[in-house]
Amino acid sequence: MNNALSIENLSFTYQSWTEKQNEPLFSGLFLHIPTGSKTLLLAPFNKGKTTLAKIICGVCPKYFPGELQGAIQVYGKFLSDLDPWDLLPVCTYVSQNPQEQFVATSVEEEIAFPLESMGMDKKTMDDRIEEAIVAWGLQDLRTSSEQELSGGERKRVLLATMQAIDATFWLLDEAFDDLDQHWRDQLKHLIATKDKTVLVLASRYLGEFDDLFDQVLLLDEGVVASGEGSSLIPRFAHLCGDDLPSPLETDFVQPSQTRVLSCQSLQAERRRVSTAESEHFTLEVPHFQLQSGELVTLVGPNGSGKSSFSRLLCGLDVPLSGQITVDENSYSGKQLSKRVGYLFQSPDLQIFLPTVAEELSWSLKRRSDLSRAEIDKRVIACAELFSLDLEDTPTTMSYPLRKALQAAVYYLLDRPFYILDELDSALTYQSALSIIAHLRRNGAGILLITHDRQFADKVAQRSYTIKEGRLIAV
Repeated sequence: MNNALSIENLSFTYQSWTEKQNEPLFSGLFLHIPTGSKTLLLAPFNKGKTTLAKIICGVCPKYFPGELQGAIQVYGKFLSDLDPWDLLPVCTYVSQNPQEQFVATSVEEEIAFPLESMGMDKKTMDDRIEEAIVAWGLQDLRTSSEQELSGGERKRVLLATMQAIDATFWLLDEAFDDLDQHWRDQLKHLIATKDKTVLVLASRYLGEFDDLFDQVLLLDEGVVASGEGSSLIPRFAHLCGDDLPSPLETDFVQPSQTRVLSCQSLQAERRRVSTAESEHFTLEVPHFQLQSGELVTLVGPNGSGKSSFSRLLCGLDVPLSGQITVDENSYSGKQLSKRVGYLFQSPDLQIFLPTVAEELSWSLKRRSDLSRAEIDKRVIACAELFSLDLEDTPTTMSYPLRKALQAAVYYLLDRPFYILDELDSALTYQSALSIIAHLRRNGAGILLITHDRQFADKVAQRSYTIKEGRLIAV
């Protein structure tokens, strides 16, 4: 059988932006993806799967500098002889971080952009755009800007774009993340029924993967291992630490006092200025409560208002009516933000300084009760706890490491309550559980927003959902 993708003896090392030299990410990697096959490539946290995807689609090292050696062929053509735009009708890449792929000002223009680049005639282009928009439930979001979409809606736009391009090879990095169950089922059906070569890269084994792939591969120590799924999946779980006891069971600290975050008769309205065809969204919260030491989950369809609720809880938005209290005291705005830490879906919205050390020390330097020596001590200990290098530049770190840095910043802020919005996206279960355990060290109450019911079942003591604009306990 001919190969859609052939990689021979691949080695890659990122260019260093500091005095410390980087270690090779791959050394002597071989990978062969047969034409028409459905392949799952599993990789533990921060082991290079996204870099491999970017190498395959031709943007690394072109736009992410580093030293690359080896031969890569896509349908028999050497990648070194092709420009990224030559690959557009052949290989479509869906990133684990949707925000890094958006280039247009609206959903419809985002889907149209690659089709225009391919020189497609207008009728064919219009037909494909309409089909993709309907398939991924984006009819009311045609004019919406990327900034006003939820994480799941952004992912659906990328998948709609992939469907409209109709390339022969789909390269999907954590494509199931951020999607609710309905859209996960949609993606699974598309992979199973379309006559495409599909390579899915994942840092967690999801239930949706069962019976979906022809072969399962494992990226371990810079090389790809093949074999029976029955042996590779347990090996992958061991590499990820998923066979270890949950850190939530071993690292939990009993809170010294019980604090309560509560909402009563809360009503809010979300307005999307760029969305012409959608009505304003109203969210009602009759009652919500989170206590110290609790781990509560919030699940619900994409765009149902989970992030909107989070913005209310941390004081970023103001409700139309009702109140939010902490220990029976009503708070809003900055008063809430000092008590409720909100980790956004995208870590890049909360990371802005040149180095990890500066990012971690920024909030501590604004405290008059800490000496320079004490600040340095806390920063060093925090970096070690979250496996971060103080000299690293956040913009060049992997997406999972940027999420770890985002969590480390809030660890040092030491809030009594935390909202973790899709924390598990792109992380292994064990690494996500470890971050939660760190944030709970002083008995903080945690509200975890997730679409992964396997993960929710691992952690939840109680759960809420949003149905038809109303938050309810389940």
